[in-house]
Amino acid sequence: MEWYEKFHKKEKWVKKSVEIEGKLYDRLKEISNKELDASINKIIDACIDDLKIGEKVVIYKKEKDEINVARSIIIRESMYKKLEDMREKYGISISKLVNIAIREGLEKYKEG
Repeated sequence: MEWYEKFHKKEKWVKKSVEIEGKLYDRLKEISNKELDASINKIIDACIDDLKIGEKVVIYKKEKDEINVARSIIIRESMYKKLEDMREKYGISISKLVNIAIREGLEKYKEG
């Protein structure tokens, strides 16, 4: 991979409000502060970019005491379009899709 292939083309970033599970957000904050040279927004954007939903959609069960907190996130416009398309196709809210993307992204990060 060439150095310039590690970067995305310039694109508009959009600010959206979504509800993110507290434990997922705390883990993103920890990774951003201590492990990777990336902001929480860029990690979320990368998780959404990596999200693939096949014929079976896995909705994760929320833990009993888990609280979702409304957060303002900034993601690339193309990633928001991807979420909108998935919302329309699968009938799943954007907040749930973002949480699925983060959860799957964190699982892959843990395995890697």
